[in-house]
Amino acid sequence: MRSLFLFFSIALVSHTAFGQKATVVSAASDWTTLGITATDTVATAVAAKPGRKAKGPKTTLAPTPVAEATKPTAKTTAVAKTPAPKAEAKPVTAKTDAKLATPKAADPAKDKTTSFLETFADNHNGWLVGKRNGFVLEVAKDSYYIRKEKADITRPGRSYIKLPDDLNLNKADTFTVSVEMVVPANSEPDGGLLIGVKDTSNYCQFRLIGTQKVSLYTRVNGTAMATYMPGKPTNAKVPIDPVRNTLTIRRTGDDLHFFINGKEVEDSPHSFRNFKGNGVGFISFTDATKFQYLTVQVGK
Repeated sequence: MRSLFLFFSIALVSHTAFGQKATVVSAASDWTTLGITATDTVATAVAAKPGRKAKGPKTTLAPTPVAEATKPTAKTTAVAKTPAPKAEAKPVTAKTDAKLATPKAADPAKDKTTSFLETFADNHNGWLVGKRNGFVLEVAKDSYYIRKEKADITRPGRSYIKLPDDLNLNKADTFTVSVEMVVPANSEPDGGLLIGVKDTSNYCQFRLIGTQKVSLYTRVNGTAMATYMPGKPTNAKVPIDPVRNTLTIRRTGDDLHFFINGKEVEDSPHSFRNFKGNGVGFISFTDATKFQYLTVQVGK
């Protein structure tokens, strides 16, 4: 009897352990790896399908009410016996009906998109995620992470998305693109903001290098333009925080301005030249960098 009780106890413990959810490790949820349940991983993967916009609740239109015939009652029967005046029998004028039926023309200016906000609450805008060329890319905790798989990697990690057609940076006389960039406390900033991106060989870069220098770089067909923002590190001559900084690129007319935490850097402005593409994104040379609150505003 004692042996039988021991057998059932072992079986119960084994069943309980089997029913628990195994943990998996997030690749870059923060500066240290975090354990998350398999359920969380599935939920994140579903929300992070690239290129798909977040679905909102379906709107159900109320059915058009159909007028019901009034059932005859004692009162309505009595009224019906009284002949109605001819003037009241006239139908509603056709002009009034035509006005109500004519749809109002849409105002293109009101429908046009003038701003874009990326909070990284999910990945409905289709950022690259997973392992890419030695980097781990992840949307998590309202942030976008670029992290090296190995510390000895010398090339940068890059990622970008295409802006909506209404937000064409080449056609806007004024635009502002801004993002918050954060690095771990034990390292220095080395990365930044990309705009006008066509692909990894064509873009404009605003990069912080440590807490003293910046690099403004225009890459065309894989090479720098020697006479126009060639990417040479220059003194920013404005304060750069060792952990968190807001990078802003703003076009006003024919000029392109670059700001760190609201202050314009020394090597700014530059004359505006049309970009090869209409994407925005990020670049990182450090072991780990995260980006938050990407905003694009077209117009004043």
